[in-house]
Amino acid sequence: MTREMKPSKGESFVPLIQVFEPHKASLPPMGPYLREFWRRRRFAFELARFTDKAEHLNSPLGAVWLVLNPLLLAIIYFMLVTIIGGRASAGSSPFDVLAHILVALFTWYFAQNCMTFGGASVTAGGKLILNQAFPRALLPLSSLIGAFQKFIPTLPVYFIIFLVGGALDSKSKLPGLNWHLLWVPVIIGLVAISGFGLALLFATMNVYFRDTSKLMTYGARMWLYLSPVLWVPEMINGWHQIIIWINPLGPILSITHVVWIKGENPSWTLWVGASSWALALLLAGGYFFISRERDFAVRI
Repeated sequence: MTREMKPSKGESFVPLIQVFEPHKASLPPMGPYLREFWRRRRFAFELARFTDKAEHLNSPLGAVWLVLNPLLLAIIYFMLVTIIGGRASAGSSPFDVLAHILVALFTWYFAQNCMTFGGASVTAGGKLILNQAFPRALLPLSSLIGAFQKFIPTLPVYFIIFLVGGALDSKSKLPGLNWHLLWVPVIIGLVAISGFGLALLFATMNVYFRDTSKLMTYGARMWLYLSPVLWVPEMINGWHQIIIWINPLGPILSITHVVWIKGENPSWTLWVGASSWALALLLAGGYFFISRERDFAVRI
């Protein structure tokens, strides 16, 4: 709650006092809130840049680690899938398997970073909340921006595998450059919207239940195994495909596989599923977060 006091004689300014007190969860006037959110968007960019600088991610070695960490993990998963799972021996090109795991894992890490960093954004920004008046949703937004900045350096690495794979392996079915890749910005946009919605949800939960961030570590790993990252959507049929549709990231990861690996136009059902999940997560996360953000200062 913000109160404005009348200036006394001799004062040339009006002091602004913030009073934090519990309140019933409800949305503030959304018009002014969204205008203020947009007006202060630069704050989110600067906060993301400051966080990257604090983590030394803007240094050359920091940028290398952003790529090296998921790349090494993808190679480990590739070895598990091809050697233990035997997918390459079943007729699939090793490059195709590696390409699928890489692009799916990079995309997954983009969403996971939104959830992980966004989930801790409010509790980590406690001093800002107590000392500044601003739309609190800017904190998860800064996490989304930071996750996107970590995702961008991985794309050139994948392009090398994607373009070189077909030339080095005659069994590879990677489509190479084609017009279906024009869908990639749309895919990234849907992942970003979904990630922002998840960041808003987990950030709110973490304020009320501080163990949320710890549970997310194990939950994210199980979520990874249930998503089409280490396996392709074609591996399941019939009613088992419900695993994809009830997974908030299942349809968009399936679209990623269709566009990058198969070089085809995704079905309209996949687009509807991915768009519906992105919109549902954004609306649910936005309502859950904004309706309770005035209570954050009390809870923190």
